[in-house]
Amino acid sequence: MKFSINGTCLEVRNEIDEYNEIIFGRFSQFELSYDKPYNFLYFKKDKVEICLKDKCIVLNNKVIKTDIYTIICNVIAYLIDDEKNMLMHSVVVSKDNIGKLIIGNFGQGKTTLAKTFEEKGYEINSTDQTWLQIKDNKLYQILGSRFGLNKENTELLDFYNSNKKIKIEQIIRIVGLCDEGIVTFNGNNNKYHIIKNLAQFCNWNYNLPIFTDNLYLYDTNKYVKIFLENLSELEIPVLDVRGDKNKILEELGVR
Repeated sequence: MKFSINGTCLEVRNEIDEYNEIIFGRFSQFELSYDKPYNFLYFKKDKVEICLKDKCIVLNNKVIKTDIYTIICNVIAYLIDDEKNMLMHSVVVSKDNIGKLIIGNFGQGKTTLAKTFEEKGYEINSTDQTWLQIKDNKLYQILGSRFGLNKENTELLDFYNSNKKIKIEQIIRIVGLCDEGIVTFNGNNNKYHIIKNLAQFCNWNYNLPIFTDNLYLYDTNKYVKIFLENLSELEIPVLDVRGDKNKILEELGVR
């Protein structure tokens, strides 16, 4: 299948049938392309071949399942990232096209908090990876991932929701969720702290180790600092939160 990613046609092929759902589900946020592909990602039975912008990488051996997510996100980030655009490990919820960007480490509770917002009338626009864009001194979601809302069963977000352009008015960094836990909020307005705390959610797809082969993927760190410097200049509050999910929403004024 061929997908259009930031004006680039990427052909994706897979020879390992049990990975079809994972691989193509990850690309399902992008529109299909009918252009002639000059970029490709091939999951073959004994190796992975990637060629982006005339730079090719070959990972020898059958791809390990835990590497698929990192490889795909690395490829997408390499095609998207620049001074004003960034693929960020995050979740987006919104109401009336005004959104909140939820970040946190793996397993920290982003999906749990998003579903709590959904119970209060919000919609989920990105389940795991978000294409963010800075334009006219504002931050927007351009596309959101649809795959992985439910970890036990494959559940895709509605395509219409993930393709909405959402204006981000608040960034919530989860420090820890705990039912009945004491809620704490820390506003973070220090430019350098914001950049340091958000960087890991932009560059993880390059920094995580790949087990399929002892090779590095595409370097997606090039634009992270300058993008976050631009983001830190925007008037978007960044809140570090911990505690009970329902009480967190109450503190945010969500009823």
